[in-house]
Amino acid sequence: MQLLQTWMTALSPLSAVLDSAEREGRLNVHAADLLAALPGTSPGALRQALYRQQAQGRIVHLSRGSGHWLIVPLQFASAGAPPLETWLDHYLSKTLHAPYYVGLLSAAEAYGASPYAVMVTQVMAAKSRRPVTVGRHELVFHTRARIQQMPTRWHETADGRFKVSTPELTALELVQRDAQVGGIARVQEVLHALYEACSLEGLQEALDAAQEVPAAQRLGTLFSLQGRAELTQGVQHWLQGRKMRAIPLESGSDIGADWRLDDVFKVWLPPSIERSNA
Repeated sequence: MQLLQTWMTALSPLSAVLDSAEREGRLNVHAADLLAALPGTSPGALRQALYRQQAQGRIVHLSRGSGHWLIVPLQFASAGAPPLETWLDHYLSKTLHAPYYVGLLSAAEAYGASPYAVMVTQVMAAKSRRPVTVGRHELVFHTRARIQQMPTRWHETADGRFKVSTPELTALELVQRDAQVGGIARVQEVLHALYEACSLEGLQEALDAAQEVPAAQRLGTLFSLQGRAELTQGVQHWLQGRKMRAIPLESGSDIGADWRLDDVFKVWLPPSIERSNA
């Protein structure tokens, strides 16, 4: 691989390799490429040199066994790592070869639709993974079946880009995983700001990809409560011919005697929800 050959002369030390890479805007580096760029250096010697650079805050290791190191420019030294856009897609797609997308509250935040400060980045992945901490960034992974069929788009900034669930899939998954994001009341607050980014076409795409009837029932109910007629009708149309069972609006809730059943979506509504949307 010729990735680093233009960065240095054969006898340059590791620090010179890192400096040259940063000058060219290459913040993602791999141990195998670094070793090829330092003729005569053993894997053990390179490993020790990398750890010395890490101790100085110059680079950070993304995960054990990945061989993926991230250069930390001086302006990001206090955060311990550059922004996610510079490395997240490179790490997951190219180093780990793992399908992914940023989802849930982190996706809502990317759309400017989260009223809360999200302390971790929620990433949907095909299989279970341990959390990863890179500087002040913490990645928490949630498993998603048929992940490559889910609708996504690129979240792009001047620093780079990463994949994020579409607004419609984000809404659907927030409802489906309400217990993981702080409950249905929190989901409602996020949806208030996310509605404007949703389209009927995008909603149908998300529903077709996810094929999750209970989540669709709950999302349709929330659309209805907020007076989003077109989106409500879109969910109602998608549910036609599909078997629905009566479920509570918030997953895991016990249905009380004073709850009301929404006859269209077969969702039990607590009085608190009714009052908050009156």
